[in-house]
Amino acid sequence: MTFLLLLSLAACKFPADPEGTSDEVRGAVLKVGALTQLQDADKGAIDQIARAFDAELQVVQDDPHRLFVLLEQGRLHIVAGQIPEDTPFRHSVALSDPVGTLTLNGKTKQQVLALRRGENAFLVTVNRALQEVAP
Repeated sequence: MTFLLLLSLAACKFPADPEGTSDEVRGAVLKVGALTQLQDADKGAIDQIARAFDAELQVVQDDPHRLFVLLEQGRLHIVAGQIPEDTPFRHSVALSDPVGTLTLNGKTKQQVLALRRGENAFLVTVNRALQEVAP
C-alpha cells in the first residue's frame, strides 16, 4: 500500500522539465533558432507559444547543425523553419504537434517544431498553445 502511495505521489510531478525549460521561458525570453526565414505557419505557432509563456521572442538564424547543437545544449528552446515530421534530427529532439503542412519532393508532410528532448512539461505546454493555431 505504501508503495502505491509513493508511486502516485511521484506521478504527480510528471510531466517534468529536468532542465527547467518552462520555468526559464515563463515571463522571460523564448529563444528560437530559425532554419529559414519563418513563414506563416511557423511564425504563427511561435507567436502563440510566446504568448502562452508570456515571453518575449528572440529569433536567431544559423546553420542547421549548429542550431540543433544549441537546442541540445539548452541555449535555444525551439528550432523552427519548415521542419518535416520525418526530419533526420527526429531521433535526437522532441517534435511538436503539427503546425502546418509542407511539400517536399512532391509529397505533402506535416510540419513540426523541434524542442529539447526530455523537457516534457515544456512540450505539453507548447502543444496546448499550438491547439490555438491548429492547421
